[in-house]
Amino acid sequence: MNRRSLLAVALASVGLGAIVAGSYQELLHVAPAYEGTIETGWGGPRNHQERLLTRVGVLGLLGAVVASRWRYAALASVATGAVVLFYPVRAVLRYALDPGLYTEVTTYSGDTVEYVLGAEPFLLAAGGLLLVAAGVIGWRTHAAGTDAAASTRDPSFRA
Repeated sequence: MNRRSLLAVALASVGLGAIVAGSYQELLHVAPAYEGTIETGWGGPRNHQERLLTRVGVLGLLGAVVASRWRYAALASVATGAVVLFYPVRAVLRYALDPGLYTEVTTYSGDTVEYVLGAEPFLLAAGGLLLVAAGVIGWRTHAAGTDAAASTRDPSFRA
């Protein structure tokens, strides 16, 4: 295993760690001073989507490990990173439109608060980007024609 393969595995490992840590965080907070959190489908105890994202992150890590021997396995890391990136983008867009992030909202008691993003979308996005980077590095580790199947060719043969 060369250094680039180890770098891809390390990036995928850190990405999986960010995904796991992000799945335990809250999506939205109530400002000022984070007086509370908002119970959303993404908040509170881990739900089905958060457990699924963790499993998808494990697949991305496995893709980076296998990519050290087989080039096309790096596509698994890229694909799983894209899936992980989709979820925080979708959630943030949903809550940005109604009632709006970082805009003042009046509560029933007359106080004005605003909804701010928690750590979860940032950690999930970082984890997804790290998985994509691990896949790209895993793909580029293999120069053209240096896969295991290509290395068994006769070196005197020229195409």
